[in-house]
Parts: sequence; structure tokens; C-alpha cells
Amino acid sequence: MNLKPYLEFGPAVNMALIEKKPIVALETSIISQGLPYPHNHETAQLLEETIRQQDCTPATIGIVNGKIKVGLTPEELNFFSTEADIKKINNRDIPVALVRGWNGATTVSGTLACAKLVSVEVLATGGIGGIHREFSETHDMSADLHQIANTTAITVCSGAKAILDIPKTLEMLETLGVIVGTYQNEEFPAFWSRNSGCQSPLRLNTVEEISALFKTSKQLFNEQGFLVANPIPVEFEIPRNIIEPFIKDSLAKARVQNIKGKELT
Repeated sequence: MNLKPYLEFGPAVNMALIEKKPIVALETSIISQGLPYPHNHETAQLLEETIRQQDCTPATIGIVNGKIKVGLTPEELNFFSTEADIKKINNRDIPVALVRGWNGATTVSGTLACAKLVSVEVLATGGIGGIHREFSETHDMSADLHQIANTTAITVCSGAKAILDIPKTLEMLETLGVIVGTYQNEEFPAFWSRNSGCQSPLRLNTVEEISALFKTSKQLFNEQGFLVANPIPVEFEIPRNIIEPFIKDSLAKARVQNIKGKELT
């Protein structure tokens, strides 16, 4: 399969692929749709520098002029941070974005789909999407879950987004066969909060254990996702009992304004 017409690589990522050095994928939706400027740009730079400090290569992924770009340049990172007309791209949207020549910020599902094309096996993100509250009425479930399940990669996150139905999200991840564990914590986190009230399927005690689990999964199965939840540090968290009233109020306002789907997250 010839992917050259659809892909471009940043210089550092291209060299890392040639030299078979570790690469960590990063999404762009949080830059373009998740945070205001200049916090988005500062955060993106900090994430990349943190990865470099661990002797890995950051690969921030987005759609640039109708091509999948693996490893944005500093100029492109600034563009994604400041440009208003950047579309939110999940895995389903990628072919449309390429054919129509869009600039697009990839979600977790979109980033994982692109990373899979070039065999990048680690993604670092904030909160994953999942099953929405009031699912019985809306049937709203993020594409992140199926993409995580169908990608041989470690997705490192701070849990599911707190606006979601986290118990149902964990149930669906189990149904999809995703290995789910929380790093050095008994409970699965909820993005801003270290605890969600849900027991984590696994407590992961060391990085070595995470690596061994992933290698074993790869040897046994062709495709099996691995979700590692790394709770927000205590000094930065907003406890669940404090944030929950704000979430309920925001969701009520969203219903009135008919905000739903990926626009909600």
C-alpha cells in the first residue's frame, strides 16, 4: 500500500523512524479546540519538550492542507494554536479531510488512526472520549473507544472526560477487549479528578510492568488496545465532589442550546 500521497513527516520524526528510535504521538484537537491561545501553544510546546527530555521524539499529528502530517513543525504548531478555521477530525473524517484539502486537528481516534499507519505505538493525551451521559436517549459514544480497541498501541491518558458516563465507558472498553489499567492508583481517574468512584480494572505499579503487558499483548494478539490512565497530580486536581455541580450545570445548558456530539467534548 502506497501511503506517500497521503503522508508527510516532520524532520525529527522522519529521522526517528529511520533510526528506529521511540516516538510518542500527540493529538492536535486539544490545541485547536480544547484550550485558548496562548495556553494551547504553551501546552503543546511543553508536551513536546517533556517527551524530548525522556530521549523520545514527539510526533504531534494533524491534517495540513489535505495531508496527514506526523510531526508538526514549530510554524505549524503555531498555526494550529491560532487559526480559527481548523476542523475537528476523528478517524471517520480523515479521508474526507484529505480529499477536500482541509486543515484539521485530530482527536484521540483520529490521531491513533494516523499513528497506526506509521506504526507509532504510544499516544499521550488528556481525557479520552467515551459513552455520554443520557446514552439511552442519544446513543452518543465516542469513536475513541473503537479506535483504541483496534490499535496496537499504548494510549496514556488522565482518564475519560469527566462529562461522560465513566462506569458505562469502562464497561464498553471491557466489551471491546481493551486492557485498562491505572498507574499507581486503585480508582480510574476522571480527567480533572484523581478518582471517579470506579474501581480500575488493573493497578499498574511500574513502567516496566506496563511495557511487559504491552509486549505480551502484541505477541499473543494481532490487534489489542492498551489504555493506561495516569491520574492528575494531587496538587493540580479538582476533586470530583467540587467539579460535578459545574459539569451538571454545563450539560444542562448544552441541552438547551442543542450542543451535542463531538461539539460537546
